[in-house]
Amino acid sequence: MKIGVFGGTFDPPHNAHLHLVNDVIKELSLDKVLVIVANDPWQKSASRQITDAKYRLEMTELLFLKSSRVEVSDIEFEIGGKSDTAITLKTLRDIYQDAEFWLMLGYDSATAIETWRQPKLVLDQAKVVVVDRPGSETDSLPPLLAEAIRLSGPNLDISSHSLREMIGRGLIPLDSIPQPVIEYISENGLYRE
Repeated sequence: MKIGVFGGTFDPPHNAHLHLVNDVIKELSLDKVLVIVANDPWQKSASRQITDAKYRLEMTELLFLKSSRVEVSDIEFEIGGKSDTAITLKTLRDIYQDAEFWLMLGYDSATAIETWRQPKLVLDQAKVVVVDRPGSETDSLPPLLAEAIRLSGPNLDISSHSLREMIGRGLIPLDSIPQPVIEYISENGLYRE
């Protein structure tokens, strides 16, 4: 079984996440993708307020509702503590013992892999596919990712940071976030300043 693993803060989840996952499923003929919502994304939580995990999980479930080969997972909530991809992958290996894992990284995450905890252990447990952001296709990756497969990403230059700012100013980014997620954000008063 070929399983993709796509982790993130998803604060909020958006169309680029959705297209990235669906594109990799097709390109690599994956049987399923586990979308892992970070419990405590420590590299981000040190510098900004992170939306409560419950909201991020529920928004991510709404984003992938129609994706039949995607399972949104709260496994990092069960593990607890600061999110650590090496530990998450080890836990997944215990559950899916015969699976071939593909760690799916957006270009920005890939360039920061050397700052992760135990990056070599991460790479021992999964093959890596890097999905380029528009304009990053010819940029180099860290030497650790010399074996990674690179794919062209969706032609969507969307960031969760800019979406939080837009929503905080009262703008509704319908071109970047599906309607059910927008409604959830509104109903729960998220990202208001």
